[in-house]
Amino acid sequence: MKKLDILAQLQSDPDSASNLSTIMSKELALAGHLLDSLQGVAILAVDEKWNVIYANPYARDIFNLNVLQVEAKTAQLPKAVHKRTLIELKKSSSNFVMQYAAGDELRTLQVFTSPNKDIEGLFSGLVLHMHDVTERIHTELQLKNTEKLLRNLIDASPDLIFFKDDKNRWVEANTTSVETFQLDQLDYQQKTDRELAAQSHPIFEEAFRNSKISDDQAWELGRSIRNEEVIALPHGDAKVYDLIKVPLFNDDGSRHGLVTLGRDITDRKMAESNLRDRSAILDALISCDWLLHSAESWQTVAVTVLQQLCLALRFTRATILKNIEPSNKETTKPAKSEHSKILFTWTVPGFSNADNGLEVINFDDARLSRWKDTLQHGDPVFGDIRDLPSSERKILEQHDTQSIAIVPLFSDKVWWGNIIIERCHDLIKTTPQELGSLMAIGRSLSVAIQRESAGKRLHQAKIAFDSASEGIMITDDKIRIAAINKGFTEITGYSEEEVLGHTPKIIQSGNHDERFYKDMWGVIKKEGRWHGEVSNKRKNGENYYERLTITAVKDSAGQVVNYVGVFADITDIKHSQNRLHELVNHDPLTGLPNRRLLNELLEHSIKRAEREKHKIALLFIDLDRFKAVNDSLGHQIGDKLLLQASKRISLSIRESDVVARLGGDEFVVMMDMITKSSDAAVVAKKIIHALQIEFDIDDNDIYISASVGISIFPKDSTDVEGLIKAADIAMYQVKNKGKNSHCFYSEDLSKNAVERFTLEGQLHHALLRKQFVVHYQPQICLITGKIIGAEALIRWNHPKLGLVSPATFIPMAEDNGLIVQIGEWVLREAALQMVSWHKAGLAIQWVAVNVSGVQIMRSNFADTVYGILMETDCNPHMLELEITESTVMQNTEHVIDTFNRVKQLGLKLAIDDFGTGFSSLSSLKRLPLDKIKIDQSFVRGLPDDLDDAAIANAIYAMAGSLGFSVIAEGVETQAQADFLSAMGCKEAQGYLYSKPITAKEFTKLLTK
Repeated sequence: MKKLDILAQLQSDPDSASNLSTIMSKELALAGHLLDSLQGVAILAVDEKWNVIYANPYARDIFNLNVLQVEAKTAQLPKAVHKRTLIELKKSSSNFVMQYAAGDELRTLQVFTSPNKDIEGLFSGLVLHMHDVTERIHTELQLKNTEKLLRNLIDASPDLIFFKDDKNRWVEANTTSVETFQLDQLDYQQKTDRELAAQSHPIFEEAFRNSKISDDQAWELGRSIRNEEVIALPHGDAKVYDLIKVPLFNDDGSRHGLVTLGRDITDRKMAESNLRDRSAILDALISCDWLLHSAESWQTVAVTVLQQLCLALRFTRATILKNIEPSNKETTKPAKSEHSKILFTWTVPGFSNADNGLEVINFDDARLSRWKDTLQHGDPVFGDIRDLPSSERKILEQHDTQSIAIVPLFSDKVWWGNIIIERCHDLIKTTPQELGSLMAIGRSLSVAIQRESAGKRLHQAKIAFDSASEGIMITDDKIRIAAINKGFTEITGYSEEEVLGHTPKIIQSGNHDERFYKDMWGVIKKEGRWHGEVSNKRKNGENYYERLTITAVKDSAGQVVNYVGVFADITDIKHSQNRLHELVNHDPLTGLPNRRLLNELLEHSIKRAEREKHKIALLFIDLDRFKAVNDSLGHQIGDKLLLQASKRISLSIRESDVVARLGGDEFVVMMDMITKSSDAAVVAKKIIHALQIEFDIDDNDIYISASVGISIFPKDSTDVEGLIKAADIAMYQVKNKGKNSHCFYSEDLSKNAVERFTLEGQLHHALLRKQFVVHYQPQICLITGKIIGAEALIRWNHPKLGLVSPATFIPMAEDNGLIVQIGEWVLREAALQMVSWHKAGLAIQWVAVNVSGVQIMRSNFADTVYGILMETDCNPHMLELEITESTVMQNTEHVIDTFNRVKQLGLKLAIDDFGTGFSSLSSLKRLPLDKIKIDQSFVRGLPDDLDDAAIANAIYAMAGSLGFSVIAEGVETQAQADFLSAMGCKEAQGYLYSKPITAKEFTKLLTK
């Protein structure tokens, strides 16, 4: 009734009613427009008879409602929708989900119902809000399916995979993890490693403790870590896992969770262990064979052989026993019958080697008949205490042995004795490989024993002759070949039938002249023996190197009856030596001589120059800007650049000259036998020119230059070290004067080098000792004459030298990398000062800070700028960064990327010293610049110098076309300022207005 009263009142006032009608019409039109524009939301109104009296376009579309019927209020909802809505209303549900087939699509709708009341507040129908959530439901279903699939994949993985939250509590673990740690009986979720260690099997306590330690390490490092860990298992085994821990962080840097991946590498580690064991066994075999073969008496090395055998095959003790024949036994029967004699034994340190009674083992005992038969046939006896028959097992028990191996030794095909080797600690089976190794050692020892037998000397000589790996050749006194061994055939390829009766000339290579052989036979005739290296030829025509010993054999009358030549093939050794010589004396990257070979060559040249009274020039070459290329484009590009540069240098010198690489980007050219010093300058200029030409490396256009220092023998030094040092000092003088040139050494340069070295050492402490200060030079508006900005310029307030010019110490800082810290300090100081001036209400718009190219290339410069802005709370619009034009050209892509990031922070960017480099318009267009600074070299001659005037006008016109503002530096006269102003330039700085001054003095200028 209250609404009716209001309407009656409005009707009594025609003007109010008219206004209300207008307002309501506009609002209804706006509401209708909003409802019509809804996408994915169907809005319907039905009356009490369920006639659709309103439907927005989306509702009409999905329910196929006729717009005319809706306007006539005769449209009907689809029966399925009507029926479902009635059911939900009977349940008093005003919010429900239903599905509806719209054409070929099944749509899912979230329905909200609300009563529609007339102006008197009486129920007149319903309003249905239907939100189409088909895509959302579909997406949620896909996510669930994906999550289920991922979960199944993780669960099916044989690797350990488990997840922890930010407090290192277990959240999820796959089946492998649950089974490995036996977590299926535990409520492991939301528990820490320490809690699980207390609840799980005690064997896992160490694994959980190690897990906690590695978790903490991963969190502390903030990156993934990887290590190997042995996890003991309840059934007595252990597994080795390759564990990877990956910490996850939220966007704000807080901890999110930790993922652990563990792969079972037990089999791989076992294979690696077996490989190491095999390698150790092979090494022991080679060593033992060499010892037994090379020793004059096998008995001198027997203990060493046993030791190496035990250590390589992991046995506790080893013994060599010699059989005692019954006929050799004493007639008086001893208290303990001995059937063999211990000759040598070795036991691992710390093991008690009590009398084990090996000497009383009687192989004639019926219980050991198997052992005897096996050993006599040359086969080994082996086994462990579990596998042997009870009668044999008792012998092992009596000697505290877990496993045993007995290898027979033979001399002259007679069973001479045995090697008995035992394991007394661990029950480890002897592998076939170990057994084969024991047999090999047994054979080598048998050969050594037989060789030492006095009655078999001739037979021993035959064995040595036939089995020696060295080639042996016996000739008669006429030097005709009478006998060769297998080693001769294996090395040369010639059989005995092919060489018998011939002279050794059959294998000569022709690499030695007659004088060589004449000298060799002269030594043999004089001393009876010659030893040396010879190059000979195999049957297949291949040359080889041999180490040859020739011995003359004489009869009782002193007459030579035979010559014996013994030689070893050392071809591989010679090749290795040659390769080693190459590696030792040459740079592996460029193939040029290295410092060591250069020193040798230069020393020889100096000696020859002293004899022949001529000069030597040494050119020390350093590639300018190489470090920037290496840092920005990577070491692979840097290496390719060095290789190409070395080739260009080599092409720029005479054939008689030598170019060497000392390391890094430093090369040295040695010019021997020059007549005048100017010859070196000519070559230096050729090298500089060659290196200035563009390098095209992997689609990168690279420009460098070279600084060349020259020293002359004997004027500058008479020794190797002095000449190199003098050239190095001269090169640094070129660096200090702007690079890309050459310079001869003088004594004054040496003095300057010492001063530079001293100053560079003090530079390292200047920042720490707060010796740097920032001065500010005003930047003036040429229209108003007022200060609008300032350039921040660093000064070194040296305690002894006073203010040191930046031109002196900035190049040093760029060379040693200190410029990164110094530049960051200057930027921070300028920002703080700008904040101070701003808070004081002083009218200054910006402060410009110079940025070195080294800062951009060697640091994450954009992040540094952002950090300083946060630290100082400086408005980024109050800072302007200046970078030189040459830096842009050296590293265009990197500079553009860095400047784009800095520009996004809100700072202004300017090109300093514009016109002195080689920048292209295409590069300038891509840079997010605000300003170009005309270099003072073009301002100095204004307005009289027509060339400078033309250049200044051209720079201003180009900057205007690119949308950059222009500032001129180095303005010292009013005439210069007037010319620039007339040209259209609006900003300037220079001594006409003020020299760089302290912050305090600058503040006074601002307050005037």
